Amino acid sequence: MNSSKFFKKVWRLPFLVLLLMGMSVLPVVAKSIVKQKTILSLDREPTIVAIDFLDIIKGAAEYIQVANISDEQEVEIGKQTNKQVLNEYQLYNNSQIQGYVTNLGQELINNSNSRDIPFNFQVVASDEVNAFATPGGFVYVTTGLLKTAENRAQLASVVAHEIAHINQKHGVKGLKQAVAAKGIATTAGVDTSALAQIAYQVALDLPQSRSFEYEADRKGLEILEQSGYPAEAFANFLAKLEGGGGTPEFLRTHPTGEHRIEAISQKIEADKVVNNNKGQDKTEYQTNVIFLM
Repeated sequence: MNSSKFFKKVWRLPFLVLLLMGMSVLPVVAKSIVKQKTILSLDREPTIVAIDFLDIIKGAAEYIQVANISDEQEVEIGKQTNKQVLNEYQLYNNSQIQGYVTNLGQELINNSNSRDIPFNFQVVASDEVNAFATPGGFVYVTTGLLKTAENRAQLASVVAHEIAHINQKHGVKGLKQAVAAKGIATTAGVDTSALAQIAYQVALDLPQSRSFEYEADRKGLEILEQSGYPAEAFANFLAKLEGGGGTPEFLRTHPTGEHRIEAISQKIEADKVVNNNKGQDKTEYQTNVIFLM
C-alpha cells in the first residue's frame, strides 16, 4: 500500500467519529466538574484545553454510548441519583402533603403527552425555595417552595415545568455534555453509577441551560393548560420569587428574569388561552398544605 492510501485510511475513522459526535461536543473542559463545578456552566462556552488525538477518539466513543441511553438505563440512573439526593435531603415526614404533591403530579401526567416512564414526586424537608428534576422521572419539591406558593395552580406550574424537563430529556442531555467534557462512560457500556453522580451535580449544583429553561417553560405551560390550570400561574409565581428579596435557590438553578417572564406572558397571549380559576383557591391550598406543615 502506498503512503497516500495509508494516510487516507488512517484519517477516515476519526473524521467519521467527529461527524457522529457533532462539532459542538469537541471542546473539553476542566478534568473534574465535581471539585470545580463552576467551570462547567451550561450557560457559558466551555474553556478549551489541549487534548491529544487519541483522547478525541476515546471521547467520541464515550459520547456515542451516552447518546444511546435507553429509557430503562435512564430510570436506573434516576434511582441511583435518588439515593444521593436523599442523602442530602430528608424526605418530609407528612404523608398527607406527600400525597397531595403526588396526586397533583399524576394529574398533570395523566392530562398531558408525557413520557411512558414511571414518575416519582417527592417532598423534601428544606427551607430552600426550590424544585428540581433528575433523569428517570424523579421530581423533587422542597417544603420551602410549598410554603412560598399561594395556591395549587402555582404549585402545579412548577411541577409541570419539572415534568417538562424530564419529558425533553434535559437531564440526559446535560449528562451528554458532562461526559463529553469528563469522559465518564466506557466503550464497553454505560456506567450508570458513575453517571448518577454526574446527574446529581447537573440537577442540583449547576445552573440549567437557558435553552433548556425556555423549552421547559413552553412545554410546562402546555402541560398546565392541558390539565385545566391557568397558564399565568407560572409567570405570577416567578414574579413573586423575583420580588421576594434575596435570590431563592430556584432562581439560581433555574435562570430567570424579566425577559423570561415576558416570554411566558407572550406565549400565553399568543395561545389565546382562556383564563380560569382552577387551583387558585387559597383556602383549599392552606387547608391541604400550609396548615399541615
